[in-house]
This record gives sequence, structure tokens and C-alpha cells, in this order.
Amino acid sequence: MGVIQDRAVARLADPALLGALLEPRARFLVERTHELEYERIDSVAALRVRKVAAQWPLFPLDSRRGNWSQVVPGTTLADFSWSGETAEPVWIDVLAELEIDVVAETDPGGLDSLVVKAVDAYATLDEFRDQFRFLDLDAFMRSHGLVTVEDLRESGEYLRTEVRLRRPPVFDPGNPANRRTVAVDAAVVVGAADDVAGAVRAARLVAAAARDRPLSPGPFGVRVAPYALVAAFPAPVPPPPAEPGLTRAQIERLLEGAGMAAVFLT
Repeated sequence: MGVIQDRAVARLADPALLGALLEPRARFLVERTHELEYERIDSVAALRVRKVAAQWPLFPLDSRRGNWSQVVPGTTLADFSWSGETAEPVWIDVLAELEIDVVAETDPGGLDSLVVKAVDAYATLDEFRDQFRFLDLDAFMRSHGLVTVEDLRESGEYLRTEVRLRRPPVFDPGNPANRRTVAVDAAVVVGAADDVAGAVRAARLVAAAARDRPLSPGPFGVRVAPYALVAAFPAPVPPPPAEPGLTRAQIERLLEGAGMAAVFLT
């Protein structure tokens, strides 16, 4: 790592500076690390950096499996396995523990009512079909060898369940109950504006090394990734006119498509 990258790591280790850089990307960081099935983020209220660690080693988990057999003098068969951390770490330039306050709408789920009724008052197949509009009655009768409405009635008893889902209350962004705090760990790798691919590779190595790490449950959504990946770029040196590099907007789009956030030190 060169002097420019070393200085960038030193600056990123400042919680105030790092928080200012990550705050515009706060929603992206939450969405990359949490699956939101019953929540919808309305806005981001605040981002705080709780802890920062520079040059954090991440040891990938590794496993080996095999078997050993012996025929003479007696038949012996044994299996063995080994799992543990590798000796060579993957380095995270800056690891940051974040708290992100979001204003979110949450579907409370649940049932408002559930009613089960017996269906026996029908004289024709069309009357039965009206009771079960989502049932392919013709296919059902063919699969059970039924032809007439009498066959249908004699084949068994039929029940219809009516379910009414609980309606969520009207969303109020100003209600304190709709403000949630989400814990996110951001893994920041320092790249160079003239080697964006190198930053992407470094971040992918971090993601691969952390792939099998256990994920602790949280109060918001379902956590699906241990780290939000961030690539930080020092102030770029203007390239020669004959070799123009990627613009800032192009770098941001490229990394966002790869599931990573880009920040720039100026």
C-alpha cells in the first residue's frame, strides 16, 4: 500500500469523517445487509459511527474432508474432517460499526378474522364453482374421476375458509414508533481511481471470506450479509489526456451494480 492509500486509511479511521462520507449511502448500506420483507424504509434520520478499526484481519473459514481405508489384515474404513480458520487473512482496510436510524413502515401481519364454513347448499356445478372461484373445478373432477354434481356431492364434504388480514394503521413518519435503529458493519477497502477493478476484487475477497460467518438476528428485517462493502477512493490524480479514466459517476454506477458503495476523499 502506497503513501496515498496509507493517508486515506488514516483519514477514514476518523469516525466523524467516515460518518459524513457514509451518511448519503446509509439506505444502500441497510438494504445490502438486510432483507426487508415486511418493512419499507421511508427515510434515513441519522447515521452514527460507534467504533472504527483500521487494518482488520478476516480469516476465512476452511474445511477439509477425506477417508482412509485398509484391507489387510482386516477391513478398516474411517472418515475424517477438519474445519477452522485459514492461516492467511483477508484484510479490511477500515472496519466500522454503524448505527443507522431509519423511519420505516412495518406491516404488523396477523389475521383480523378467520371463518370456516361448510359448503353443501349447491344444486349445480356452477353453484359449486361460485363458492370456490380460485379452484379449477373441471381439472379437480377429472383428477378424482367425477362426472356429475351428484358424484361431487358424494365424494366428500367441502369447507370454505374466509380469511381477513389485519390492516396496518395509516403510516405516520412523525410517529416515534416508526423510527428504528439498524446495526450495520461496513467493510471499507481503499482503492485507486485508476484501478477500480482492483477495489472491486478486494471487496469481493472480503465478501467471500465472510460468507460462512454466523449472522446474529436483529430487530429490523432479516440480516443477510455480515458486512456492507464500501470502496473508498483518494482524490484522483487527473489522467493524461490520451488515457482518460472513469468519472466519479461511472465509478459509483459500476460499484453499485456490484453491490458496493463508493465514497471519495477530497
